[in-house]
Amino acid sequence: MTQVIAFAQCKGGVGKTTLAVSVAAELRERGADVSLIDADPQRSACQWAELGNLQFPVWEIGLGDVSVLQWAEWVRRVTAEIVVIDTAPNDRALGAAIALADLVVLPCTPSGLDIEATRRTLDLIDEVRRRREAALGVIVVPNRVDPRTLEGRQVAEELATLGECVGPAIGSRSSFVRSFSTGHAVNESAAGTNADLEIQALCDTVQAELTRLAGLAGRRRSD
Repeated sequence: MTQVIAFAQCKGGVGKTTLAVSVAAELRERGADVSLIDADPQRSACQWAELGNLQFPVWEIGLGDVSVLQWAEWVRRVTAEIVVIDTAPNDRALGAAIALADLVVLPCTPSGLDIEATRRTLDLIDEVRRRREAALGVIVVPNRVDPRTLEGRQVAEELATLGECVGPAIGSRSSFVRSFSTGHAVNESAAGTNADLEIQALCDTVQAELTRLAGLAGRRRSD
C-alpha cells in the first residue's frame, strides 16, 4: 500500500526541495521503493535529478491549469511503496497535495515570516483533517538552523507550541548545496557528515510516523 509524504510550506525559500530529495534518498537507502514527484513550477527536484545520479525516479507532475482531480489521478499512477511530493508554495497546490498525503513534512527556518507561514499551512492541514476520516500526520522540521544564534536556539521551542510533532533540527550546511551541484543526495556525496546524520535522524522520525499511521489505518479497516 502506497504511503504519500508531502513536503509543504506556504512560502518558498525554506529548503523544502532539499529535504524532500534528501529524505527520499535516505528512505531508498533503507530499502524502501521510493518515487519523488516534483509538483513545483520551479522544477528544483527535476534539476537535481538531471545528472542521473539519484537512486530513485523523479516525476514532473505540476498542477498548473489542470483540475485538481486530474492532477490527483496522475499522481496516483505513480506506483511506489513511498511517494514523496515536493509541493508548490500556493494554497491550491498545497491543498491538493495535502489531501492526498498520509504525512506532511513542514520545513520552517528560524524566521518570523516562516513561522507565520507555518501557521497558515497548518490551517490548510486542519481543513483537510476536518473533511476526511483517515489520519493525517505532520512533522514540523526546524530547517537551516544555526544553533549559535538566539533564533536558532529558540525555534524548536516556538514550533512546539503549534501542537504538532517537531522533528530534529537540520543545520544550514554547505553539504546540501554541493549535493545539488553534483546531482547526488547528501547520503552519497557527504556520507557520515553532520548533514547526513541529521537527515538520518529526520528519517527515523518519518518512518516512526508512517508506521503509526499505517497502524491506525489497519485498525480502521478492521472495525
